[in-house]
Amino acid sequence: MRRPIDLSEFAKLPHINTGALNGRTILLMPVWDGASWNHWIDTPDGQFIKIQIVDAARSNYLATSPASENDLHIPFVDFMWQRASWPEVTRQISAICDDFHLLATIAAKLEHFHEVHASVDRTLMDAFVKSEIEQLVVVARSIFDLLQEVIAHFWNDRIKLIDPKEDALRKQNKAPDTFRKFAMNGEAPRTAEEITNRYAMPAAVSGVYAKHTPFFASLRKMRDHIIHGGSSVDTIFVTERGFCIDPQSKYFSGFAWKPEHHYNQNIVSLRPWIGDIIIRTIDACSEIMSSLASVVPFPPPIAPNYQIFIRDPSNRALTRLLDAAKGNLIWWSEGPAEATEPVRNG
Repeated sequence: MRRPIDLSEFAKLPHINTGALNGRTILLMPVWDGASWNHWIDTPDGQFIKIQIVDAARSNYLATSPASENDLHIPFVDFMWQRASWPEVTRQISAICDDFHLLATIAAKLEHFHEVHASVDRTLMDAFVKSEIEQLVVVARSIFDLLQEVIAHFWNDRIKLIDPKEDALRKQNKAPDTFRKFAMNGEAPRTAEEITNRYAMPAAVSGVYAKHTPFFASLRKMRDHIIHGGSSVDTIFVTERGFCIDPQSKYFSGFAWKPEHHYNQNIVSLRPWIGDIIIRTIDACSEIMSSLASVVPFPPPIAPNYQIFIRDPSNRALTRLLDAAKGNLIWWSEGPAEATEPVRNG
């Protein structure tokens, strides 16, 4: 049985502001001081001990600047661990971070598939790519619910509104812990005004929810078709420049395809669509939480003067994928400028 950590033990963690904890949980992660790694772990007898590590392979860590140019800083992750890490939601925060790592892994797997596609059976490659697309949709959809669980806990249990009538409305209509129930009425997205009137949520926050709900609704529809409807992603085309799809097919017709996305007049690169799914999911998390923090005070950072960075061997692949969403690196390889007839799979 573990003994609770005595408050005096926190003096061993020079990067932590113990006076700012306010009941929040500390995620013990490596600290990069610019020259070496430092790490503390808690022991069963209620103490912190410092261990020396040579390097971090796949981890979140604290630093004033990244230890490597490939390490990512996602403001949402930083905010959650630094300012919203109450014990009731640490599981959800950890799960969101794990899902961000999983998004990077999907990006790396797709790059690998392109690199080896010539040596893999075409039908098998089709199944490989389809499974990654379907996994991407499921993971992105789940992140929204994990985010909503965190916000619902904070909104329902951690605040009190100054206006008694507004606070009574907040208590009467508690925020649901699923994104759909909060932001949608059946299959229809709620307007910002409807969200505010129903849950007493500040207009600035409701507006950001309303902004991102149509994207969530499209993810939910895709996910439900895949999981419950037995509906697979349409045909994948394997070309020397990368994986392509029909822009008019069911899952992809709503995307804003551009001329530079086209391999030829019939098919487009899959990469910008995948990058767009990932970047919009991360942006939704960041913008919703930032909007809430702009109108409701959160406790100060647990580790002031530090930022949280994400290290993952798949980060470079994720960064390239996000570049594709911004109009760069649209193809998995440089490839010839002139399109040739693709190999059809599926």
